[in-house]
Amino acid sequence: GVSVHLGDGKVVPVTKKKPFGQKGYMDWVKGGPFESLTKKYCPGCGQVDALAVPIVIHRDDLAAIAPLWLSITEEIRRDKPTWNPAWNHERFALSWTTEMYGYIFAAAKLGIKHSVSDRGQEIAGFNSLVRAPIIHYSLKLELKNQKSWHKYYEDAGTNIPDPSNGKNEVQTRILTEFKEALAFCHTTNHSYGGISYFASAKRRRR
Repeated sequence: GVSVHLGDGKVVPVTKKKPFGQKGYMDWVKGGPFESLTKKYCPGCGQVDALAVPIVIHRDDLAAIAPLWLSITEEIRRDKPTWNPAWNHERFALSWTTEMYGYIFAAAKLGIKHSVSDRGQEIAGFNSLVRAPIIHYSLKLELKNQKSWHKYYEDAGTNIPDPSNGKNEVQTRILTEFKEALAFCHTTNHSYGGISYFASAKRRRR
């Protein structure tokens, strides 16, 4: 069978009807956006699993979840003009996490519960030690020497700070991996035709 080796040394077996899921950023707060979204699109499900990536799942479970996952995601997106304002808040960010909730609700409706842990990944910009098998680079990296790196910078794939600018093991490791990937793959010289909001000069320090 398949097992997930976590950053805390635990080993979690993955079986049919019992997938593994990384603990998501969303918190179940009475009256909060996660609860209200669940009540709208997964009525009667109660408190569902709060999940992010990675998810390790038996293929039979994935085959069962996939059609419902798609249909729920499409339903949520169709309803965007009438979303609760709290769902659009940057800390909940439903606009770019819709498919995450589609998966969560589909699994809940099918009665599939996950083994959930927050040690399936290290978050660059949050965690400092590399112990988990995956590094998730979702957050801006505030580095040494007043430097920074963010995946939203328009030149993020080519202008990668030297790993020596990392403040901790996670930052150093991910910058090293990016440098090695760039050296192997080379740049595409592709231009996206504009500057990301997140990459504006006032928000970026080199």
